[in-house]
Amino acid sequence: MLQSLEHVQIPVRRMDRAIDWYVERLGFRLQGRDGDRIAFLTLPEGPMLMLWETEDETAAKFAVNGVDFPVLLYRTDRIRELRDRLEACGAPIQAYRDEGMFWVLKWYDPEGNLWGALQMNPSREEASLDV
Repeated sequence: MLQSLEHVQIPVRRMDRAIDWYVERLGFRLQGRDGDRIAFLTLPEGPMLMLWETEDETAAKFAVNGVDFPVLLYRTDRIRELRDRLEACGAPIQAYRDEGMFWVLKWYDPEGNLWGALQMNPSREEASLDV
C-alpha cells in the first residue's frame, strides 16, 4: 500500500525568513514556491520539506509528559559543527548529548518548530551489528 514518505509539512509565520534560515543554517535547497504561501525545500536525500505560511499559533512538535519532542529528525555526520552553527545564530538548543548508540541534538527554529538530528557513534554502531 504505502511506498515511501513523499514530503513533510511544517508551519511558518514568515516565509522569506524561514526559507533563508533553512537554506543558510541547515543546508536545504529551495526547489520552488507557490506564491507566498508554500515553499518546497530539499536535501541531497530524503523527502521534500514543505513550508506553509500561517498566522495560526502552531508549530511542528509534540509533548510527552510535558517535554517537547521533535517531529522531524535528520541524520548528520557533523553534529558538533551543526550545534556550533545553531548556537552562533542564537537557536535555542533543547538537548545535545551522547545517547550511547548516537549523539542527539534538538533545537527550535525561529518559527517555534522543534528539530532533531542524530549522529551515530561508529564504535557503538559497529558493535550493535556484531550481535
